[in-house]
Amino acid sequence: MDLTTEVEKSHIQSFFSQCINRLKGSDKKLPQVHLMRDLCMRGFAVHHSGILPILKEVVELLFQKGYVKILFATETFAMGVNMPARTVVFDSIQKHDGLELRNLNAGEYIQMAGRAGRRGLDTTGTVIVLCKQTKLVEPGQLQIIMMGKPAPLVSQFRVTYSMLLNLLRVEHLRVEDMLQRSFVECVALREGPSRKTNLEKVSALKKRVD
Repeated sequence: MDLTTEVEKSHIQSFFSQCINRLKGSDKKLPQVHLMRDLCMRGFAVHHSGILPILKEVVELLFQKGYVKILFATETFAMGVNMPARTVVFDSIQKHDGLELRNLNAGEYIQMAGRAGRRGLDTTGTVIVLCKQTKLVEPGQLQIIMMGKPAPLVSQFRVTYSMLLNLLRVEHLRVEDMLQRSFVECVALREGPSRKTNLEKVSALKKRVD
């Protein structure tokens, strides 16, 4: 199967060769380099942790440019900020998390399914879940995966002594300004009114108890 035009093949060949020239002589001859070149020339590609970083970068750029029409990728590719596709196909809605084989949670599903639909190009996005397992997933479980709420984002930002010292070294940066632009501050401002209301309720309850 071949999904690219002759003009596209020329662009892919030129871009691929330019990027691969950054590798050492022996690395340029690796089987996965030749395989990826052949796949990309026909509009296909794969993206996972087992391929060379330079090949992953090439695939990402070719995908963004529209030269890669069909991409077989793992979950990590969906973390890309600008990696939209017209259609997303799930080979399975289960994954192994290092301990057991489990269904995707709502956040994982949304992260990947959310790639479907290219802004400015598509009016809709299509998500397909393949049913190739001998035991089909129950409708109730599918509803939890597709309609459930994703886990809330929790800021891991912490002010450390080394951070403060580094900020003091730069004259135009102030600790206060950095904190105001942080995600944790944004969450605090958003939750401020509700926290104040809860505090007032607790204070009123304490007075009644006393």
